Amino acid sequence: MSNNMKKDAEGMSRRSFLKASMLGVGLSALPAMGMVLPACAENETPEQAAQRVTSELPIPEAAAPEKTKYTCDVLVIGGGFAGLNAAAAAADAGQKVVMIDKGHPGYSGLSPWPSSHRWADPEMGDDLDALRTCINHGSEYIGNMDWYEVWLKESKGTYERLRDWGILDQYDRATETGYYEKNDFAGYREAYAEHDRRTKFEAVLKAKNIEYADYTMVTNVIVENNRVCGAVGFHVPSGAIITCSAKAVIMCMGGGCYKPTGFPTGGDTFDGEYIAYNLGLPIAGKEFDDFHMTLSWAPGNAFLNNNWTYLDNCWLCGGDITPETAISYATSKAKVMVLDRVTKAMNGLALNDGSSMEDMSTQSITRRGGSESDNPNEVRTGKNNDTMFKGDIYGAAVGFGAHLTNGVFCGLDDLEGKTSIEGLWVAGDGMNACGPTGSAYPCGVGFTSNFVSIQGNRAGAAAAAYAAGAELTPISQERIDEETATIQAPLSVTSGFDPNWARDQLVNIMSPYWVYITKSEETLRAALTQVEVLRDKVMPKLQAANYHDVRLCLEMRHKILNAELSLRASLERKETRGVHYRTDYPYRDDENFLCIITLQKNAEGGVDVARVPVKDSWKGDLTADYKTRYTYYFPNELETLGLPAEEASSGWGK
Repeated sequence: MSNNMKKDAEGMSRRSFLKASMLGVGLSALPAMGMVLPACAENETPEQAAQRVTSELPIPEAAAPEKTKYTCDVLVIGGGFAGLNAAAAAADAGQKVVMIDKGHPGYSGLSPWPSSHRWADPEMGDDLDALRTCINHGSEYIGNMDWYEVWLKESKGTYERLRDWGILDQYDRATETGYYEKNDFAGYREAYAEHDRRTKFEAVLKAKNIEYADYTMVTNVIVENNRVCGAVGFHVPSGAIITCSAKAVIMCMGGGCYKPTGFPTGGDTFDGEYIAYNLGLPIAGKEFDDFHMTLSWAPGNAFLNNNWTYLDNCWLCGGDITPETAISYATSKAKVMVLDRVTKAMNGLALNDGSSMEDMSTQSITRRGGSESDNPNEVRTGKNNDTMFKGDIYGAAVGFGAHLTNGVFCGLDDLEGKTSIEGLWVAGDGMNACGPTGSAYPCGVGFTSNFVSIQGNRAGAAAAAYAAGAELTPISQERIDEETATIQAPLSVTSGFDPNWARDQLVNIMSPYWVYITKSEETLRAALTQVEVLRDKVMPKLQAANYHDVRLCLEMRHKILNAELSLRASLERKETRGVHYRTDYPYRDDENFLCIITLQKNAEGGVDVARVPVKDSWKGDLTADYKTRYTYYFPNELETLGLPAEEASSGWGK
């Protein structure tokens, strides 16, 4: 915060200051946050256009896209980091590729928001054994070390690929240009528009002749005789049915949340998970969540949490883990991400007047996630975001799963995202439950964007190789008619429930800390009963007035299923591990829960819950004493086990 801003804030109430700040941003800044303003008529200001469009509600019908039927070798669903790399790899292999995205490539899902990017670089002195130790210890011994090994080998090449595409361009921080002092978000965005990584996604697609359909929600992947045929969905603005027949399909559809507040994840709604579960595929990782941090005094304001972060560089990170710090790094991360939220949930929050600011540029380079390498070619300087408000409470993305742990479980030996359905692959955060980070996220900032790019690249290459020898089976009109009826069903509900109301009920059920942080048999079962009522009594009666509402209705069925699976997985894991804390089982149970918990739809429509033991090589030293094996402890953990209490903690989360 500039001196002038600090001076102004001191003489104003917090509410007045925030109101003035937001009014000062004005409508001109909204496009910088990914918001689209209505088109202006001649001699009309943006404000007048907004008022005009509001007066024209309900939303007028939009024109259908020129093309509604596609045929290709490889269909990629989702246009984020995983989807872009999958599409590029398949196209590079000589296959015809089509991408379908619910928003627009580069702008939907979580891909617009990462603030950093990490890779392993032995040439810069990275110790790969130290990295292995850190991830194995920090994942609490259920992390997929085979996938992590892939990351160690392929992460640098992945960085170079994204760099060459322009996605990782480095440019001046807002504080170095004067835009920050003036609070000029729009000016900064316009001045550095050529570096905007989101625009580079579409540029890559065009350069590789990859056709794409945007603003289209895929509602089902079509499978006949256990072989994929393509997908069906609808163009949300117009309601036009969109079909794509394909030899192979790669689902890169992301995870989800129930209702975004302090973190902008509104487009992530578990679409792929819902489709995969109903195709009979196992879902894993649902007991591990990551709600992200927001501001206790403005919990629903994603702008204050993500303003300059959205506009600044995607900072280059790595090199901050050494043999001497591997264990302490993982422990410190856990104390911040795990113990901090448990403690705040149980004890409440310190009074916050909204004046707490964080300037990452003042932190040491390793605290920012950067490298101390003396090599003059080292570019990994770590996160260096402009000064911004500091989050102090969890709950910014209710329902958001732990990175890389949630999604379709493809088995312990899979390293390409291949499902048990012929021709179907999954890739990306919230879609492939490969779990390299296990029960937590110990590997440092920037890991996800690099890792999902590796996943997408591998899935794209594998799907292309399959498609090269496969035959195309067009989707039958009968299946298209069935899916069309399902899509349009909410439009014919004359007496029912608004999907926004249903969403709020789900948030009210799932967001209390005794459901998502300090779990117990009693609280989980109480929540599950309420979710089942939503599933059985409300979901069939969700109603829509237009196709925007149809999208919300369909997304609600996905969210309700996700909540049910999350609660059932949390009930099954009768122990504490990583971001999963059970007050009635406040300790790690290595004998029973060094495993992946899967949930799968059975023939009767119910849920089969199973435990898949992880590989012995991932379990660490099982002969080590408890306090060597685990280096931070939950409330009542040591007392329950009869072990000596922990001495004073150190690290970020003390």
